[in-house]
Amino acid sequence: MNAIASDVTAAPLVHRSALMARVIDLARRVARSEANLLLIGESGTGKGVLARLIHEASPRRSGPFVTIACANIAVDLLESELFGHEKGAFTGATEQRKGRFEQADGGTILIDGVSELAPSLQGKLLRVVQERSFERLAGTRTLSVDVRILASTQADLEALVAAGSFRKDLFYRLNVIRMEIPPLRDRMEDVPLLAEQMLRDIARRSGDAPKRLSRGALERLMGHAWPGNVRELQNVIEGAAILEAGPEIGTDAIPVGEARPRDPIAEAIGGRYSLAQLEERYIREVLRMTGGNRSQAARILGINRKTLLEKRKRYGIP
Repeated sequence: MNAIASDVTAAPLVHRSALMARVIDLARRVARSEANLLLIGESGTGKGVLARLIHEASPRRSGPFVTIACANIAVDLLESELFGHEKGAFTGATEQRKGRFEQADGGTILIDGVSELAPSLQGKLLRVVQERSFERLAGTRTLSVDVRILASTQADLEALVAAGSFRKDLFYRLNVIRMEIPPLRDRMEDVPLLAEQMLRDIARRSGDAPKRLSRGALERLMGHAWPGNVRELQNVIEGAAILEAGPEIGTDAIPVGEARPRDPIAEAIGGRYSLAQLEERYIREVLRMTGGNRSQAARILGINRKTLLEKRKRYGIP
């Protein structure tokens, strides 16, 4: 059975919107191919979930599905994570280690956050995309792999190409088939279905009867812009299911979508917060909104990752 057809009840694929229906239809069609695929969408839209389902619906379903989140790995370790290393390649390399490409041999690899790759790694990735071959770090033997490459990003790769920070030839090689995952705010008609499915999933895991949403709770959900997309909705629903003791989730259990938007500047001045306190609150909120993606948070904040790291240390932000 086609995995995408059988798993459309799993968030974030539940939908009634035409936007998401087109995404699912395209996913069904591309799953049968061997073409490279570029998944584009904001953090929390479900790019990783969709990539896994494409793999499971493909002829490679019996092979491994391997993913690597580039933004979560230090730049100096990323090459080893992708391509592996030989014993003694660097301090601490006490044995040979296979990288993600070798681990994915015969299956599919998802390179999540491909825009985060340094120029030197972009060149090495281009070679793998074109030739399906590479060397481990400090290795001399050329290795070949049979792998389908999926890449995902929330960045505007065309803009990065124009700015000279992302290789044009690599972009064209990855962008054979392009899938754009819409943000949740553009498919608000899917919110009630998603929330209900999430409640059913929670109930199945706990062995309890599914809780239902009150009219007020649903209005709260529909009144929120969901900057964190489906991931944010999932967190809100899970929290509400825990906090609400009864069978129906009330308005107060949904801490989003207030009827009247607050003025954050007026609120901050009225609260007599210091500038440092405001900065800490803002950084924490941006990190929460981006699901902990430090590169995306740094871009939103208008600072580089090093400065963000320094501020996180200063304020004790994990």
